Amino acid sequence: MRAALSVKASIARSLLIQLCITEIVSLIFFTRIGAIVFAGIIAPLCGVAIPFIALWDWSHLPAASAWLLIGCIAVLLLCATLIAWLRFGSRLSAHAAFALYSLWSVLVLLGLK
Repeated sequence: MRAALSVKASIARSLLIQLCITEIVSLIFFTRIGAIVFAGIIAPLCGVAIPFIALWDWSHLPAASAWLLIGCIAVLLLCATLIAWLRFGSRLSAHAAFALYSLWSVLVLLGLK
């Protein structure tokens, strides 16, 4: 039991490091393309907010259903990360799903720009 907890804690620590690296890379990338610094900070977390924005502004957005679908894909990738980490304790699956989620979120924010 104790070994399983240490494995999950180790995966959590490495996922946090991956998040920090993703934040730094997206911050550098978005400032290089001329966006504001705030865009680089929120880029890895943007995918989770998109479905809520689409639902909130449904009547004003012409493509709200498409944005909702895009956001739901990001949420599913984040859920896959959490399931791989908490349920299965798989480091490779958790990092792969989190990398796909981070990339998807950055691409979503680029689509908004």
